[in-house]
Amino acid sequence: MSDIAIRAENVSKYYKLGQINNGTLFADIQTWFAMKLHREDPHSKIGENRYAEGKEGFWALKDLNFEIKQGDRVGIIGKNGDGKSTLLKVLSEITAPTSGEINIKGRVASLLEVGTGFHPEMTGRENIYMNGAI
Repeated sequence: MSDIAIRAENVSKYYKLGQINNGTLFADIQTWFAMKLHREDPHSKIGENRYAEGKEGFWALKDLNFEIKQGDRVGIIGKNGDGKSTLLKVLSEITAPTSGEINIKGRVASLLEVGTGFHPEMTGRENIYMNGAI
C-alpha cells in the first residue's frame, strides 16, 4: 500500500486572455456537455498550437511534478503571480488542469481567498454548486 497522499505528474494550467462569453447559447451548451463528459471543449481550440506562448494567454503552472506523503504538512510559498493559488484551485478541483494528472488519496482542504469558486470557466449554476460544496 502506497503512503503517497497526493501525486502530481506534469501538471500545467494555461489561462487564455481575451473576451469571455462571446459565443452562442448552443456553443455554451456544447461546452457544458464536454465538461460534464470530461472531454475537450470543442470551442477552445486556437489554431494548431493551442497553448503556444504569446499574447493570447499565459501558463500559471507548467510541468509541475511532486509527491506528498500521508501525514506531511506542506506550505506553498512564492511571489505574486507564481501560481500558488492556481495550484490550490487545481488540487481542490475548483478548476481543471490544462494537462497532466493529479491523484489524490483522501480529501484536500485548501484555504483560498474570498470569492474563490466563482470562476469564469464555469456557468453560474456550476459556481453556485461548487461554493455550496465547499
